[in-house]
Amino acid sequence: MRRRTVRILTGVVIVVVVLGIIYAVAVAVSAAKLRRAYAALEKAGRPTQVAQVIPPNVPDANNAALLYQSAALLLKAQPAPEKDLLAYLGNLAGRSSEKLLDPEEQAELESLLRQDVIGQALSMLTQGAQRPSCRFDNDYSAGISMPLSHLAEQRTLARILGAKALLQAKDGQADEAWDTALIQLKFANALRIEPIIVSQLVRGAQIDLACTTIQRLCETLVPSEQRLRDLQDLLGGYDDIAPLIMAADGERLLFGEHTFRLPRKELRDTLDEDDMPDIISRLLFLRVSFKPLFLADHAAYLRLMQDCTSRFSEPYDPNEAGAFDGELFETHKRHVLTRTLLPALGRVKEVYLRRIAQVRVTKTGLTLLQHRDARGGFPETLGTLRPEGIRDPFSQNLLVYKAQDTGFILYSVGPDQRDNGGLDGPTRKKADYDIVWRFAGQATP
Repeated sequence: MRRRTVRILTGVVIVVVVLGIIYAVAVAVSAAKLRRAYAALEKAGRPTQVAQVIPPNVPDANNAALLYQSAALLLKAQPAPEKDLLAYLGNLAGRSSEKLLDPEEQAELESLLRQDVIGQALSMLTQGAQRPSCRFDNDYSAGISMPLSHLAEQRTLARILGAKALLQAKDGQADEAWDTALIQLKFANALRIEPIIVSQLVRGAQIDLACTTIQRLCETLVPSEQRLRDLQDLLGGYDDIAPLIMAADGERLLFGEHTFRLPRKELRDTLDEDDMPDIISRLLFLRVSFKPLFLADHAAYLRLMQDCTSRFSEPYDPNEAGAFDGELFETHKRHVLTRTLLPALGRVKEVYLRRIAQVRVTKTGLTLLQHRDARGGFPETLGTLRPEGIRDPFSQNLLVYKAQDTGFILYSVGPDQRDNGGLDGPTRKKADYDIVWRFAGQATP
């Protein structure tokens, strides 16, 4: 009996020692992966400290964000048939830009836009657009719990600006319409320094709205030579993928690194889901927090974020989004935290490049209008214009251009890299499309 007990205890000790060795080796292997991931970031010159991505503080007198937020609060304080005036008017303006309003709703939108309170709010936005800096007071220490309510306000205000410019054009107020369009374009840059991917996507949507407003105004109003130059100068500042790259670094440091460094209780609270049974939640957390898996998870997250950031800098490849999504899927099966933290990055670059294409189409279209005003007609090809800024970010070739009677059609071939003949899009049922400006023509000034 004694010998049997000794043998059992000896076997238990051996098993514990072997398991300990396996655990130590697993930790060492995962830690080595994590060190290599950090080394790769440093070698690539990516920031590794939170302080490197947080925007610097801005004096109140120079900060446009304070005026933008005041305008939003002013409209939120006004009554409306649903919610508040900011939300209600923003919904009408958004649907109007997509030409979804019936005549009665369009009349209501125009009536609301003529209210004095709208003029007060737009005056605040105009003052804000003249300030040299814009920094919203985000809590960058909150990690993935960071409130970002200002993003919805920014997009709503941009819609209202666009609707106001078009109404002014309809009322024959040409100078006021172009002034509002310029403010809308400046306003679109409010989120430029925010190191968060969703902020840059909202900024891109605002730029898209501003470009659409400019194109629609050009259908009925002739911009002056000075306004053409002002619009082109502003648009030139949006032809840049650097803010998206900065946002990817910020996403990694502010959200990813913050989560991987949380104390155990806070980490569990972050992963806890209300509809998950407690026993399942506990088992999931034990798996996530098991040190070898946790370190490997962290390394995988850093590697994928660096890979994504590198892809943002490279020429567009229509297959890269699918390849990256496939890599994410394989990683997601093994690493729970990476699955939780990684946004849907596969299509982010494509969405952002659509905005750059819209900027280049708009800027080039304005150049064509300048050419027409100076020489009495549109050029036969884009080759007669300066090539800077008129290349398609998807194909790397010149934008597609066709002069048509008194107008033109100008477009990027879009993410599919195929010339679809100027087919507008996208829609849920249509994946093949171009990013188009159809200018029907108008009297020259």
